[in-house]
Amino acid sequence: MNSLFWLLLTAVTATAKEFTDEELSSFPKLFHLDDYDRCLARRDGLYCLGVFNLLPDVQPNPGYDLLKEYSDEFHRHFNRTRIHRGYCVSTRCPNYVTRNASEHFERCVDKYARSRSLRASINTLHYCHNHTDKHAIKPKTPAQNTFLQCIYAIIAINIIGTAYDLWTKDTPNKNKLITSFSIPSNWRRLTVIYEGEDPRLTALTPLNGVRVLSMLLTMLAHSHVLHFSFYTTNSEELEKLTEKKRGIFLSDGSCSIQALVTISCFLVCYNLLIFSKKQQLNLSMLPLCIIKRIIRIAPVNLLLVCFGATWWLHIRNSPLVSTTIGLESKACQTKFWAHVFFVNNLVDRGNYCLVPTWFLAVDMHMYLVACIFTLIMWRHRSKAIKLYTIIFLASCTLTGVVTYIMEYKSMIYLSTPEQVRRIFRDSESFVNFYMSSWAAIPSCILGLMLAHLQFELDEKRIKLSEYKWFVYLHYTAFPFIFLWALKGIFTRKYNTTIFIAAHAALDTSCYCLITCIFLLGLIHVNGPLKKLFGWSGWNAMARMSLTVLILHWCVNMIIAARPVAYRTSFLDVTVDWTATIVITYILAIPITVLVELPIQKFMGLLMF
Repeated sequence: MNSLFWLLLTAVTATAKEFTDEELSSFPKLFHLDDYDRCLARRDGLYCLGVFNLLPDVQPNPGYDLLKEYSDEFHRHFNRTRIHRGYCVSTRCPNYVTRNASEHFERCVDKYARSRSLRASINTLHYCHNHTDKHAIKPKTPAQNTFLQCIYAIIAINIIGTAYDLWTKDTPNKNKLITSFSIPSNWRRLTVIYEGEDPRLTALTPLNGVRVLSMLLTMLAHSHVLHFSFYTTNSEELEKLTEKKRGIFLSDGSCSIQALVTISCFLVCYNLLIFSKKQQLNLSMLPLCIIKRIIRIAPVNLLLVCFGATWWLHIRNSPLVSTTIGLESKACQTKFWAHVFFVNNLVDRGNYCLVPTWFLAVDMHMYLVACIFTLIMWRHRSKAIKLYTIIFLASCTLTGVVTYIMEYKSMIYLSTPEQVRRIFRDSESFVNFYMSSWAAIPSCILGLMLAHLQFELDEKRIKLSEYKWFVYLHYTAFPFIFLWALKGIFTRKYNTTIFIAAHAALDTSCYCLITCIFLLGLIHVNGPLKKLFGWSGWNAMARMSLTVLILHWCVNMIIAARPVAYRTSFLDVTVDWTATIVITYILAIPITVLVELPIQKFMGLLMF
């Protein structure tokens, strides 16, 4: 059945009709928002937000038929038979006498639809607010008060720690637990450039640049996604974006997130192998590894999840806040414990709380896999790469088989306008495959292979920079990291079930393999790329990556939640992206200095 569906889709794509500007201008607006604040400033103001289905009012109805024909091409168009409206009902339709606000809203939108020989019936009523609803003073919830008290406590502890550190200066026998919360001390930890340490670790400095670049591209992709999620006045531009090279790059380039899994697992394994030169490794060390990882991730993760559950919703005043930020805020409340135990990508998957946090769950799960394999295989390093190769191929094959059976698809096939608008909440492929931990196993194994390979090169004092073929391969890999995403231009043309499954199985694996070659080159080959990615300015930004990964989504959503429908263009998205970068990194500094670094040091001193 699925094969027939994609065969039909291929046929439709091949014969897709190009609609004229005149035809597009005849369509009802997909999105519309009246002025929310002005509407509810009046005591009799009533503002409603909802989604409506359009049906023909008369038959035959060429206008509706054209709408339906346009909407049937769902792979590149929004559903134009479903419109999204935010109306000041009290102003638009003041003379209607109805039993309730919902009926009043429906009749008002239907009045607009009838002017185009259409009928409108309500599909989803998000809310109807009156003057009292907007201006009522709402008391703080216990959760909000608790969050504020935690923030006050964090600030107070940092003030005490800073005062103690400055008062005692270089006095011997300082209490290190108190000075853990010294702001100057943690600022130095954030900005310090380490020199003269283990040369094997110094060689990894360029990875900081790679992490920052990945974060910036992630923010760019999310800035585009949120223009789909909020109301725009020129939705046709978003539809065109899904077919442009820029849109294909962003959707197919989503596999780059798996490269971060590879880097993370590489660093875990490589550091453990270096530590094995001082002390033998065994599985009894696993609990210690897990505790260290939780200390590393949990404070910032829980702080921002708690912010999402309490105050995020109240930062911005917009008619769309309750249906976007509010939706995730509720998920933060209901899935709080899932985030505590890093199983938020396994529990109620389609209900997102801070979308990027699914990666933290995957990263934690792959960290466990990396630790277990490393603690077992360190004694058998000569066989490790061979074994990992077998596991890698087996995991790729398993991924292909599962995607074939379950009919999962990679992002290049999922990125239709309606799916992007809903952030893939209705997509089984996204929540069960893209966000899953098992799909990241090949990326994890590649990271372990790279770590063992690099460690063996260190042990044998082999410098890959002496091999011209590898230098050429390294410089070739760099552009392919970006060009790989553009393969979607060609892969979209092939829609058979087998091809889609093979693509899902090999896409991220091949990309991560290219990334491994590039990373190995950054470690070994002295050249312009190593200088670029090894720039000392990346170090502090890379140390804030955890905070930035989560925080940028909050910032981006707040920026995108404008009170009116707005135009979208490359320039508009770039402005949002730039604003998100600047605001996120500025806010990440106090979070890192006041929360992440001091708690890491404090817990480390307390437990180890």
